[in-house]
Amino acid sequence: MVDSAISRPYNGYYRPIARKVAALVESMATNHGFTDGNKRTSLILMHTLLVKSGYELVPLKTDRSRDAAAEKMVMAVVKHELDFEALVDWFKARVHKR
Repeated sequence: MVDSAISRPYNGYYRPIARKVAALVESMATNHGFTDGNKRTSLILMHTLLVKSGYELVPLKTDRSRDAAAEKMVMAVVKHELDFEALVDWFKARVHKR
């Protein structure tokens, strides 16, 4: 499950960074590859992918903080309150080139 989640962004269908990171977060947070820590792992992998790709997560003015916004987003993904396209939009609004 973990390998599948990590591989998803690189299968060719997720070229823009917002789609790539959304695919990674959605898969890692919902595949339940670990007994515990799937949400935390999703956040770490999200950050790693963004940094290694030359991007950063910048909170909106309405977000309490970057970390709070990211945690809230992952919880919404796990609860199926954000579908993939909504997740892509979430990242489009917050991901900026460093």
